[in-house]
Parts: sequence; structure tokens; C-alpha cells
Amino acid sequence: MNNLFLNPIIIIILALVVLFIFTFLYFFTRKSSQQIEGHDKFDELYKKISEEIKYAVAPKSINLSVGVAELVELATEVWRIEQRLAKIMESLPETQRKGLENSVHKLKTYVSKYDIEVIDYTNKKFNDGLNLDVLSIEKDPNVSTPTVKETVEPTILVKGQVVKKAKIILLSN
Repeated sequence: MNNLFLNPIIIIILALVVLFIFTFLYFFTRKSSQQIEGHDKFDELYKKISEEIKYAVAPKSINLSVGVAELVELATEVWRIEQRLAKIMESLPETQRKGLENSVHKLKTYVSKYDIEVIDYTNKKFNDGLNLDVLSIEKDPNVSTPTVKETVEPTILVKGQVVKKAKIILLSN
């Protein structure tokens, strides 16, 4: 688990070292480059590299406004409703089933208009690189590769960035 946190720390430290080196080179060579024609190109390069480093070091999560946070909760609840309905759909009359499916579809469309994506990992192959909270691990000798047995809460992405990590139950050998 420490390796997951070690990599971003190393990246941040390396980015800061590179930024320090470029800052040092900028100020060291600025005096001599002022006499040389074309020092504006160096300034442009310095600014471009600084912006790229800032973007690389920027946190990969975003702060949400109150309205967006509520939409994220709505997306989670729509997902829960869909999961619960899937369990009882066969016992419902066709007219009620179609009405509920239509309502869930409309809610999902509404949420997706705000660039909110819901990801369910149930029955998918588990990968340590996934940003998931494992609530429990169930052992099964018949399983060859770790698989997500159940998604308790889905991952929520807003504009492609994780704002809520999935909570899962893992099935492993």
C-alpha cells in the first residue's frame, strides 16, 4: 500500500527539483542572456516548463461546490436505486417495470449532463492500480484471479476526476 503513496511523493519531489534547477538556470543565465539577442525565447521556454510542472504536480482531485457535491450524492443514490430495482424487476408487472426503468434512465441522463460518471466494478478483475477501498476479502479457491464480488458504493468521477472512491468486496483465492 505504501507504494501507492510513494510514487506521487517521488514525482512531486522530482518536479520540485526540476523546477529549482530551471529557476536557478533562469536567474543565473538571465544576466548573461540579457546581452544576447533572443533571451525572450528562454523566458517563453521557462514559463512553458513551469506551467507543465505545475500541472503535473497539481492534486488529481478537485474541490466541489455545494451543488456539485449534492449531484454526486444524487448519482450515488440513482446507482443504489438501479441496483435494488435489478433484484426485484422480474417480480414486477411489465408496466411498472418499464416506468421505473424510464425514471432511472431520466435520472442517469440528468446526472450525466453535469459530467458525472458512475463506475460499478462488480464482477470485474481487480487491479491494485485501481483507486478502490476494499472493505473485505472473501476467499474462494475456485477463483484464479482476484475479482470484485460486489460494489458497495461506486466510484464517482466529475469531469474525469475521481471525487468518490468505490467501496468493494473482493473475491480472492
